Amino acid sequence: MRYVLAVALSAACLCGVGAQEPAPDAGRGPVFSSRSPVPAYFSPERNLGRHYLYADGGFHADWYVGYNNCWIVKLPPVPTGGYAKAYIGAKLGRAKIMSWPASWDTTPIPGKIYMALNHAPTFNSDHTYFLVDAEDLPREPLPNDSLDGVDSARWLWTEIPLSRVSSQEDNYLALWSSSRYFTSASSAPIIAAAMSGGDVEDVWLNRSIKGNPPSGEGVLETPISGIKPAIAIKLVPLNEYRVLIKGFSAELTADEINVTFSAIGEDIRAAWLEISYDKFDWQRVTRYFFKAPYFWTFGREAVSKDMFYMRAAAVDSLENAGYSKEITVPPVPAQAPQEEIQEETRE
Repeated sequence: MRYVLAVALSAACLCGVGAQEPAPDAGRGPVFSSRSPVPAYFSPERNLGRHYLYADGGFHADWYVGYNNCWIVKLPPVPTGGYAKAYIGAKLGRAKIMSWPASWDTTPIPGKIYMALNHAPTFNSDHTYFLVDAEDLPREPLPNDSLDGVDSARWLWTEIPLSRVSSQEDNYLALWSSSRYFTSASSAPIIAAAMSGGDVEDVWLNRSIKGNPPSGEGVLETPISGIKPAIAIKLVPLNEYRVLIKGFSAELTADEINVTFSAIGEDIRAAWLEISYDKFDWQRVTRYFFKAPYFWTFGREAVSKDMFYMRAAAVDSLENAGYSKEITVPPVPAQAPQEEIQEETRE
């Protein structure tokens, strides 16, 4: 017998009608930033749409994010006036599975990817921010088989204090991994890149690290010219945009939980599912869904046999997150123990 649980949020206004405008700051930011609630991006390559090299497939040029491979970019002073929040991020893809390029073990190779921001080319723990787990990135396609999770490279972002972004000094950003697995392009994710002209020296590669950000002398080890990695700062103004989750439902069988929902908002960039046992502490239990429609199937034993709560979530390009109302997933019914039949023997 199947049980169907469904929750739907009531309709509400999607756009920021009457949205509060950020305070104007003449001469310190793009003109549009004080009039329209859209994010502003700052990167060595001004056109972020040109980052199509390497991370979407084909020749990778050894542009991996690694334990021994740190990418560093320099940005000029960034005008922060009129913005409320700041994020740093990178466009990444082609995460590998354990048996890549074969398909016998599709477990993602684990590894955490970090970024750092400082006003000088030296980095320590105070400048460091967790960006993403490699298992949440789009997968590298297999040459002779199909694989779940294959997709084009995606921008990932992590929030930092707005005060860390300097409007007076240069801003240096670094990207690397703490995973010992990530020492070559055959095991590590790939960062996207763009062809770019000009003779400004603003990109470097440091191959002397060992899982930690570079610091001290020789940080700017190898200059890179003509190609820019997809590393950027994103500034977000105050806004009243909302993300809505609708049609959230879960169908339970003895072995599986089949979930579907829709996310409605302005430029939805990712969605996911979360569970909790007390409605206070929520943890994400799926990778990011980068495209609709949103479906997911759990093996019941892979989640929990006990009762728990589940909800759907999504985030837009302005980093506004929306959550569904939670549903209660009942515990798996206990099976009655088999009666032991004992034969009496007579002597």
